[in-house]
Amino acid sequence: MQKVTRRGFLGLCGVLGAGPLIGCGSSGEADLSGTRVAILGAGAAGLSAGHLLAQRGADFEIFEAAPTYGGRMKSLSGFVNFPIPLGAEWLHEPEDELSRIVGDPSVAVTTRLQPYASSDPTDFYDGELTRENLGALSDLKFVGATWLDFFETYIVPSVASQIRLNTAIARVDYSGPQAVLTDTAGATYEADRVIVTVPLQVLRDGDLEFLPELPRDKRDAIADARIWGGLKVFLEFREAFYPTFLSFDGRDGADGQHVYYDASYGQESSSNVLGLFTVGVESERYRLASSDAVRDLILAELDEVYDGAATRAYLAHVVQDWNAEPFIGQAYLADSAALSTPRRLFAPVDDRLYFAGEAYTNHDDWGAVDDAARAARAVVERLTPAR
Repeated sequence: MQKVTRRGFLGLCGVLGAGPLIGCGSSGEADLSGTRVAILGAGAAGLSAGHLLAQRGADFEIFEAAPTYGGRMKSLSGFVNFPIPLGAEWLHEPEDELSRIVGDPSVAVTTRLQPYASSDPTDFYDGELTRENLGALSDLKFVGATWLDFFETYIVPSVASQIRLNTAIARVDYSGPQAVLTDTAGATYEADRVIVTVPLQVLRDGDLEFLPELPRDKRDAIADARIWGGLKVFLEFREAFYPTFLSFDGRDGADGQHVYYDASYGQESSSNVLGLFTVGVESERYRLASSDAVRDLILAELDEVYDGAATRAYLAHVVQDWNAEPFIGQAYLADSAALSTPRRLFAPVDDRLYFAGEAYTNHDDWGAVDDAARAARAVVERLTPAR
C-alpha cells in the first residue's frame, strides 16, 4: 500500500526531496558469482534485489512466507474492466524510474502511465464544499495495469525459479562464517549474505529472530518507528458524482491520511470507481467493521458531501485491510517518521546482514514501491563478493 499525499497530493503535506538515484548500469558492478544470498520477502524490494542479483551472477533464493509473491503490491481483476490496485498504486518518480528498476538498457519498458492535469477538479469539505483545480502533481497512475503487473512483466521472470513460497524464516543466525536460516518447519539454509525485506511490523512483532540479536540502534529504530496501518476501499457507482480528489478538513496530517480519488482516472473505461485511501488514525474507524459496515460508513460520509448521490448511485465495493493481511500487518512507515528512521533501519550489520524496503531506505523518502526498489539497488551495489 502506498502513500499519496506526502509527495504533494492536494498540497496537504510538504514535499520531501528524493535522494540521489543509484544507477544499475554495467560499469562498476561487482561480480557476485559464487556468492550465496538469501532474500527474506518477495515484495517489491525482495523481487528487485533478486532481479539485480541475477544480473550480477549471484546464487540467490527468495524466501516468502505467503503463498504468493508481491507483498503490498496486490491487484484485483474482474471487479470492473481494469485491474484494481489493492495496495501500491502510484509511481511517485519520473517515468524513467521504471527503467531504473529494470536495470537493463536493452529492455524497452512499454508500461503506460497517466499524469494528472493541473486543471483536474478537487473538492475540499469542512462542512461546506469547495471546489478548486488540482494544480501541479507529479504522481503517475498506471493505465490498464498495476505495480504488480509491471513486476510480473519485467522482474518476476528473472527470479521466479528462485522463489520459495510458503516458507517463513523464523531465525537468522549470522554468528558464524555462514549465515544459517531456519524456517518455521525447522528446515535450514545457508548464505553468505542475507537481505531482509520483510515488512517492518514483522520485525516489530518479533516474528524473525536474529542470533546474535541486532545492534541496539537497530532494535531501537524498529521499536520506535511509527507504523501506519490502513486500508483501501473501492466503490463502483452508476455515475461519477465526484471529482478527481476529495479531502476533508483536519483529516490529513502527522497522525494519518484520508482521501478519496477517482480510481478510474486515465483507464479508458466507462466504469465509475471511487477509491478511498485511509491510513493511520484515520483508518481506525473502519478497521473493526465488516465489509458492509465499511461501505455504509463511506456512503454516509459521501452522502453528506454530495446530497445523497453516493447511496443512489452505489453498485458494488471491495475492501482491502492491510492490518489484517497475514505476514504484513501494516500499511507502511508513517510519513511523519523522523528522517533518520529509515536510514537507521537500512544500515547493514557486520557486512552480512542487509535491509531494504519501503521502510529501510538510505534517502529522504519512504513508503512507496519506487522507494523499496531504490533501496534494493543500493543494497545490491553495497554487497561484497563472498571470500
